[in-house]
Amino acid sequence: MKQNTKDWIQYGSAIALIISGIAIALLSVIVTMDIGGGALAYIGEAFGGALAIFGIAAYALRSISDFKKEITEELRLSRKSDDHGTDY
Repeated sequence: MKQNTKDWIQYGSAIALIISGIAIALLSVIVTMDIGGGALAYIGEAFGGALAIFGIAAYALRSISDFKKEITEELRLSRKSDDHGTDY
């Protein structure tokens, strides 16, 4: 599976959770003029799950980016030391 497909599934799932939480809240208010405990629990779980999905994605992207920068810097320093014949 391509990374692009995985990203779409991940973000789509998070957005679906947010939309479902909002829909449950609106339906609950329209039908009962109150948001009951069960609906409130679902809304909290849905929003928490969506935030976790977005947070994990952001953390993973940042970690990979930092790793790439470190490797690039190490390779640059290694090539520089090889060009000058000195060993650091």
